Formats: sequence, structure tokens, C-alpha cells
Amino acid sequence: MTKKLKIALAVVAAMAAIQTAGARDFGAIYTQCGLGAMIAKNSPVVAAITNVTWDLGTTAVLSNASSPEMCKGTGGKMAALIHDSYLPLEQELSQGEGEYLDALVAAADCDASAGANVISNVREDFAAQVAAPGYAVKTQFEKSEGLFQLFDAQTAQCAVKS
Repeated sequence: MTKKLKIALAVVAAMAAIQTAGARDFGAIYTQCGLGAMIAKNSPVVAAITNVTWDLGTTAVLSNASSPEMCKGTGGKMAALIHDSYLPLEQELSQGEGEYLDALVAAADCDASAGANVISNVREDFAAQVAAPGYAVKTQFEKSEGLFQLFDAQTAQCAVKS
């Protein structure tokens, strides 16, 4: 597939997603969604520039359309961290502690006491998820998504949540 065709397909996908974007305006999508928002959550200008530079904003627009709840708060950071470090997280969950788990709790804006409770609860739920039939044949994306859902559900109890 040629580069021009890929760009054209990305633009078409972005335009289709924009039509379904709903109430969030285009500026908010570029500053609160996609890779830019994960990298520069406190700098809307850097977030927008990152989104435009990375893929013309396609992932920002698509993430808004497919999961708008990920475009606010801590969900994007948590999802990226889980996907990028799934294997170490899996190992640390079996041990109950580790630097990746600490980073994930920090990405969720949990304080230390709530974070310990989150890890304990996720560890229990994750053990059940891993033991379920069919887990071994899931893709890494599916495994990451399942772990994200566990963390996302548990971080609602955090004392400090953005």
C-alpha cells in the first residue's frame, strides 16, 4: 500500500469519525484524545502538535469516536501503560508488587493507601481472568484490554482521581 493511499484512508477514517464525534469540538479532540493527550496531559498545545505530527490526528479522532471516556481523566494513560508493559505487569501482579504496578497506580492518580487496595483487588480479579478458559489464546491486545477494565473499575475508589 502506498504512502499516499494510507494517508488518504486515514483522512477518510478521520472524517467519518469526526461526524460521529458528538458534542466534543475538534480542538478538544486534538488536545484531550490520542497519543498527544497521553504524552502531554498538562499542555494542550503540545498534545495537539503531537497528535498532528504523529498521524495527522487520526488516533485522536478515532479514540474520541470509539471510546470518548478515554479522552478525559486517566484512562488513556492507564491504557497505554498497560498495553506497552503488559508482560511485566502480569509478572508483578503474580507477586503483588513492583515498579510497573506503582507506575500504573500513579497514572490512575491514586494515593498510596487507595493504590494498595486497587492492586489487591485487581490481583484477585486478574487471577480469575487468567484462569478462565480461552485466556491463553487471547491476543496481547485482548489481554491488555481485560487488565485495563479491571484497573479502570477499581480506580474509581481512589481518593485522588482526575
